[in-house]
Amino acid sequence: MTFWAGGLSYRGSRFYGWQLQNDVITVQAELERALSAIANHPIRVHAAGRTDRGVHATGQVFGFKSRSERDAETWLRGANGLTQDSIRVDWLQEVDECFHARFSAVARRYHFIYMDEDRFADPSLADQVWHCAELDADAMHRAAQALVGEHDFTTFRAAGCQSNSPMRRINYCRVWRDGALVALEIEANAFLLHMVRNIATFLCDVGAGKAVRPVSELLAARDRKLIGATAPASGLYLSGVRYPNYTFPPARVPVLIRTPEL
Repeated sequence: MTFWAGGLSYRGSRFYGWQLQNDVITVQAELERALSAIANHPIRVHAAGRTDRGVHATGQVFGFKSRSERDAETWLRGANGLTQDSIRVDWLQEVDECFHARFSAVARRYHFIYMDEDRFADPSLADQVWHCAELDADAMHRAAQALVGEHDFTTFRAAGCQSNSPMRRINYCRVWRDGALVALEIEANAFLLHMVRNIATFLCDVGAGKAVRPVSELLAARDRKLIGATAPASGLYLSGVRYPNYTFPPARVPVLIRTPEL
């Protein structure tokens, strides 16, 4: 038996999320179908993050095992030949049997992309960004720094979240402008359900100059009703996952944006 890890990119608007569902196309179903055909036996994959419908990925990590004797190149070329154009396996690497794409991860990174609605709205990008009013990226970045660290993120947690604890540690959070786009980049040890999209909503209000409570008050209140409607999935990208004992190829940032030097 051989154990594999892989990197995956996909356009989330083409799928009903990651997880297997009846009668709809999901990323997991598409990938398992292709890998099973290559292996000549059923393959089950697990992912670092079970992205919702419409959420994209440029740095999803998945794992699987197979008794078939195939090298990485055969798996890679075969998977990309058997999946639709909206999904791509970027790399494959052999790992030990203790590796688990979800439970072995120590950090996950997301990007969220906004686009100025009034001046630059582009219908062709409607499923890849969130069209908003013109935003002050510097003000958003300043507000975001108060989120860094370990906190109770109940205020930014969806009602259906099944996590046992609302405590999460954000390693960094930054916002910058790139032409018509504003990008949010955030990394944490883990995220609660819709946590990034709710943070994106709060920062959008900050950037639009709306009256908002300070982050410290929002965190202390532990009240989801203090944040507006959850930002759409269209702007969200799972863009990287870190593991303590593996050096995987670097994940790409969303192609729409350029990352500034730190």
